[in-house]
Amino acid sequence: MPIVVTGERLIQAVKDQTFIKGGDLKCAEGVKYDFRLSGRLLKATYERPIDVEKLSETEKRDLFIEPGEMVFTLTEEQLNLPNNMMAELSPKRKLSHAGILAIGGFCIDPQYQGRLLVGLFNFSSTRFPLIPGKKVIAATFFILDGEELDDFPQPEAALEDFPDELIQVMQKYQPMAIASVQNAIKKLQTEIDLLRKEIKSQNEWYERFEQIADGHSKQIGDLINGLAIEVQAREKGEDRLTKELVGYRNQIDAIDGKINNIRTGMAWLKGACWIAGTIFTLIVVPILVMWLCKKFGIS
Repeated sequence: MPIVVTGERLIQAVKDQTFIKGGDLKCAEGVKYDFRLSGRLLKATYERPIDVEKLSETEKRDLFIEPGEMVFTLTEEQLNLPNNMMAELSPKRKLSHAGILAIGGFCIDPQYQGRLLVGLFNFSSTRFPLIPGKKVIAATFFILDGEELDDFPQPEAALEDFPDELIQVMQKYQPMAIASVQNAIKKLQTEIDLLRKEIKSQNEWYERFEQIADGHSKQIGDLINGLAIEVQAREKGEDRLTKELVGYRNQIDAIDGKINNIRTGMAWLKGACWIAGTIFTLIVVPILVMWLCKKFGIS
């Protein structure tokens, strides 16, 4: 089971500069050692690593981590861990209370040599001063024993300065202002509220449309049923009317037949009268005249 390096053993390591080099006895507290902020910083506004000691007094006074900004730092101390020792890092509580979040690897492998690289992100709404020598992160050291020991691979080269790839990233880095984030969140909240109102309005419109559609469907259904009844009624009425028209037509045909018979009879009677008149004129009239002449002695 690992043995924690504490108390006097930790202080002695600082004095002898065995696995902690460039340390300060004031930073050895109980079971941990507090690493300090060095004067070597990587800040986006400078686009390159800087040495605080080379800055003017005015520049030093204006050296802050802005809200929403990330700054990388190197520790003042260096580590020289043996093969049987590892370290675990933990952010300082005071930094967290100030709104500063420590970012980086929190487990240090055996045989590591060099400084610690720590990222500091300001998630508060106020500026945080960067002061060399300020405690930034704590480390607890463990001595490995028995089955915990192994042939550990040699870690990467000792870290003395910021890696080139990190410098390139920071040259393109643009800090994200907290105020901008808050404004973006408010804007997003407003858009969400408007979207909710729009969805609610659309739902109400859909409900009204559904009610109107149901009413129209009922009216159309009633109309179709009424038309069907009307068609049936008309079909029945047309059949009855057709029968009546046929009956009337038969009666008219019978009347026409009778009229034709009357006409035929009248034509025959007219002919008979004409013949009778002719006979009367040619035969009866001369005889009647002769009789009257005899009667009255007219010669």
